[in-house]
Amino acid sequence: MPVAWDLLHVPGPPPGFELSAHEQHAAEPLARFHRRTIQLLDCAAGGADRLALVDKAAPHAQFDLMLSEASPLDKPTPDDVLPLTAQALWRTGLELVRFVSEPAQQRAFGLQGGQLHLALNCDPNTLDRESVQAAKQFHLHLLYWTADELAPLSRWARLGSQNHPVLHRQLLDPLSFLGAHLLVESLADMPLGIPGAVLLPGDDAAVAAGRRPLGCLIRLPGWHVLAEPAFEDLIRRLHRRLARIASALLDAFTGCSTPPSPWQRHRLRPPHERRERIRALGYSPLVTRGLLALAAGLRDLSAPATKRLRLAAPPARMHCMTLNQPCYALNLYAPRPNGSDAPLIEADQVYLILQTKLFSGTGGAGLLTLNGIPSVRVLRGSGRYTEAQWRRRAEFQHAFALFNSRALSESLGLGCVPVRRLLDFEQGWA
Repeated sequence: MPVAWDLLHVPGPPPGFELSAHEQHAAEPLARFHRRTIQLLDCAAGGADRLALVDKAAPHAQFDLMLSEASPLDKPTPDDVLPLTAQALWRTGLELVRFVSEPAQQRAFGLQGGQLHLALNCDPNTLDRESVQAAKQFHLHLLYWTADELAPLSRWARLGSQNHPVLHRQLLDPLSFLGAHLLVESLADMPLGIPGAVLLPGDDAAVAAGRRPLGCLIRLPGWHVLAEPAFEDLIRRLHRRLARIASALLDAFTGCSTPPSPWQRHRLRPPHERRERIRALGYSPLVTRGLLALAAGLRDLSAPATKRLRLAAPPARMHCMTLNQPCYALNLYAPRPNGSDAPLIEADQVYLILQTKLFSGTGGAGLLTLNGIPSVRVLRGSGRYTEAQWRRRAEFQHAFALFNSRALSESLGLGCVPVRRLLDFEQGWA
């Protein structure tokens, strides 16, 4: 299988625009986003749901943003926000696709030949070790890589050449292939509610050949569906189904159906009980064999081992401690480059990709499919952007925020606070 785990390097912010200590440790999102809030969108009276369009502190690409729920109470899942809030989030994703598809924007920012991902991570219950959703707000990564940024991916490697065991588990989670088949079977009876949307059967050979993304795939008829209430409803229902699947699997493995307390993991059932419970779940022989192999490889985490991991470096925790379920990355991606003759918005096949996570603390914004490579890692903080590059980034973000604000006001009637500008690195966006 093609992989690119050390090729896509993305610099960090220029000196002076790193997160301050106050921003790092602030209790509320708007305080953490202090200098980086580009625009606020009120989705409910009294600020019950509020979205912030944010200039990310640790970019995944030069041209990226984040749209995050920003009320004081953590709302980590698609089921924790109002339908209007989620509709605004997905509509913003659609508007980014429209924005980068415009010939004028492609010329202005050099977007021809680039690729786009919309990435959402959900890991509400991992409150101890490193997580795919470190900030427990419902948020969407809006990611665009230019052709120049993607050029190093031409030097991709084969999976077999990657022999670092810790890195291997982090970037190819034990559930990478098994989880995709398990979800396909678990979602087979669920109406998608979107005409033309299809749940695709698993195809490991196609993934290994680089012909399709890694994960459970729902093929959408186009980007336009992100504007429909049915799409928001589908994401909400998918989350609920994944939560039920996770609960049933946790019970089969441990005898408990709810997540453990922080810095604890439920003890595993005795081996013979695990095997019986797994077979009783009713999955196909393929998935059952995979779950039995997983069950045979897991070990209980003793109290002394947990104590040691609590004091250890993050890679040790990420290698030895499971994440608490449900834990998944959701990406939206069209497998074609953007161009003036074939703009991304015209793609007639868009993948909704679901990837389950058991150990990997790398989410869908940092581990994804690009350039026909099923597993690409984004190495953030590789050097620093210059001030000129960061201001170019800010020009892109400001232009998109104005574009998106008009669309949300017209389509959803949202109250959008005026778009801010990046003044300097001390004041930030104001």
